[in-house]
Amino acid sequence: MELIKLEKKNNIYVVTLNDPESGNAINTDSLCAHRQILNELEMVSEKSAVVVTSSDPKSWCVGLDFDWIVDQSEGEFESILRELEEVFGRWALLPLPTVGCLTGHCMAGGAVFASALDFRIMREDRGWFAFTEIDVKIPLSPILYELADLLPNKQAVRELLLTGRRIGGVDAQKMGVVDETHLPEKLMPRALEIAEELAQKDLKTYDSMKQLIKNNLVSQIKLEMKK
Repeated sequence: MELIKLEKKNNIYVVTLNDPESGNAINTDSLCAHRQILNELEMVSEKSAVVVTSSDPKSWCVGLDFDWIVDQSEGEFESILRELEEVFGRWALLPLPTVGCLTGHCMAGGAVFASALDFRIMREDRGWFAFTEIDVKIPLSPILYELADLLPNKQAVRELLLTGRRIGGVDAQKMGVVDETHLPEKLMPRALEIAEELAQKDLKTYDSMKQLIKNNLVSQIKLEMKK
């Protein structure tokens, strides 16, 4: 089974998280799959955009695979955090427009991943968005924090990070965490519609604007690289 699928629909690249049994939990295998997808997308030079969705109608990404992480040593866990920073940082700075099509639960590292994307639309009737790190006692690193802080509503970022509160699609839209909410049958068509609009933009200009918007993240990555 492919943990992550990549297909092209006209000029839109559709990335499908494809491990419904785990809720698309993050582990070494899934991070490796992300790298392979990113290697391909980073080579794209024609006008296009990316939609990141899930084959699981209940979960988009539930964060770290805890059944797996408990068997890792402290050193191995630190290595995993560095891998998360690398992979999610690449998603955040991918020189293509990105749209998250959040089909369901978007938790912890999954919420950080969603925050790294340029736009987010979420299922209206089911699923939680939450930064649960405060409750599982795993604080974000500076880079992972900058990724979460890419959400446009800074007050919402502060509240969600410090409380671990779970919000559904309607509240997520009200708080500016997601751009739109839709019922399941309209979610993917709308994501593709947004992606088609973005795919008409000049890529060089779009990338320059993205770098400006995400400048704090870029600076933090450069700082960490010097250590």
